[in-house]
Amino acid sequence: MTEDLRVRESVQPTQRSAARAWLVTVMLVLLALVNWGDKAVLGLVAVPLMKDLGIGPAEYGLLASSLYFLFSASAVTAGFLANRIATKWLLFGMVVIWSICQFSIWLAPTFAMVLASRILLGFGEGPSAGLSFHAAAKWFRDEERNVPIALQNVGAFGGIAVAAPGVTYVATTWGWHWAFFAVGIAGIVWLVAWLFIGKEGPYSASPKSAESAAAADSVLVGSFRAPYGKLMLSRTFIGCCCVSLAAYWALAIVSAWLPTYLQIARGYSPASAAQIVMGVSLSAIVFLVTEAFATNILMKRGVGTRVARGVMAAGSTAVAGVFILLGTFATAGTLQIVLLCIGFGLGLVTFTTGAVMISEFVPVLQRGAVLGIYVAIITSAGIFAPTIFGGIVQAQGSTEAGYQMALTVSGVVVIVGGLIGLVLIDPKRDANRIFKLMRPTVSA
Repeated sequence: MTEDLRVRESVQPTQRSAARAWLVTVMLVLLALVNWGDKAVLGLVAVPLMKDLGIGPAEYGLLASSLYFLFSASAVTAGFLANRIATKWLLFGMVVIWSICQFSIWLAPTFAMVLASRILLGFGEGPSAGLSFHAAAKWFRDEERNVPIALQNVGAFGGIAVAAPGVTYVATTWGWHWAFFAVGIAGIVWLVAWLFIGKEGPYSASPKSAESAAAADSVLVGSFRAPYGKLMLSRTFIGCCCVSLAAYWALAIVSAWLPTYLQIARGYSPASAAQIVMGVSLSAIVFLVTEAFATNILMKRGVGTRVARGVMAAGSTAVAGVFILLGTFATAGTLQIVLLCIGFGLGLVTFTTGAVMISEFVPVLQRGAVLGIYVAIITSAGIFAPTIFGGIVQAQGSTEAGYQMALTVSGVVVIVGGLIGLVLIDPKRDANRIFKLMRPTVSA
């Protein structure tokens, strides 16, 4: 009889503090908030930035994409480092880089400095999602992870929601470069708190951890590994990557181009555009929380993770693409705003379920690396989406038709990614297959 790896991980280590687990989770949620505030600030000040720097949509698209030039490489590198180095210090180092980059733009607001700083910011932010998910997984069993990881994603979209009105106010009051100073300060505040709160969880593979020693007989928290090629060529891993890449494409458009589209193509004021972006983020939060609790309820009733997690994420993404297309062709007004909020918010539930489904069948010794690779793959959409969007807009003379065409392409990408995931994702099947391939090892 085949064994379910998710069940084998449920061995309870000793000395787990629920209070500490949730305190660390709160810090990871705040980290996501700072992270996405850092990302969103460029899109929110795009119009005055382009005017002051004398650049067009194509050049701005380059700036928006530059965040992701080193994103994937750093995500993979840090993922492997997470197999050996405490996530507390990896996360600390990342935020130091973030803050330096924001202050650099504030001090020298030129095209060259913005480009260089955004590239370095991407290097620092690349590992964030994978390391955060890995850090949370060290504090919770598999069946408990949906909510804490969903809350991290709530923090991400909360970051956009908070940044939208806040950054817009700072930019219109003191100038766009001061918006970068504001998000840099937020990173410094988080660093100070993390020094006192950050800690490794008991579901760790470290043989030096007394907490994990009690679970040494579990293949997922003991010294067992599987070939990386088999892990990443599994249908679930491929399916999760396709769904999440499509969702990340939409997210990259929200942070880089949606405010500009609303102002230039649809005539909204900067404040109104910021409120609509905030509405997209709040919609995403509602969907994320609803999906997390719905998944938990389904799993408690015996529904398999293929449906409770996989169909939920992939189906939501495909439907989200449909709403993006409907919003693209709707006339300006309340209906279009509602359609865009649903379209750009609904598919983002996959960021919770994707990481959790991968954690179902990946041994903990390799989880940090595999999640790093997963994040590297899906965030590659951040390189292509803003640049392609800007290229389409500029090719059409920066007209409303150009924006409409670019949004149409985005909607189709999201639909296709969701449909691929519906076909491929099945975590339990892959967990049983990977279990047969695992072998003990003496090194991480």
